[in-house]
Amino acid sequence: MRTWLEGLFGKGRPRTADDTPQESRAEISPEERAVLLVGILDDPAAREDEKSDAAMNLEFFSGRLVESCLIRVIRAEGFTSVLAQECAESLGGIWARTGRVDVGFMAELRSAAKDEVFGILGARAPHLLPPGTR
Repeated sequence: MRTWLEGLFGKGRPRTADDTPQESRAEISPEERAVLLVGILDDPAAREDEKSDAAMNLEFFSGRLVESCLIRVIRAEGFTSVLAQECAESLGGIWARTGRVDVGFMAELRSAAKDEVFGILGARAPHLLPPGTR
């Protein structure tokens, strides 16, 4: 699966004579990549390392599908697991990049997930933090 994910993000890499057929396959759109990564997080059969890689890579995508998946996983993981922290880090990165937050979910955040989101926002977009938390 890791090789598949690495191939998924190889867009823009110069082609060489050593490329295997898998490496030279047609590129997929960013939207398709986001859907595939969300699918990994939602797959109960996916390994923990696959879910971890997917969670971390979702930071580079935007949209309701991506954010709702990250929020769903953070809640399901009880705000404290390593996976919840990785999803929270990606969610904070998305919010910092897009300049907007989900105020309702931000108020719900707690524990390690809250620390991750607030840490990212504090470093990258402190103006998005609630008043009194800066």
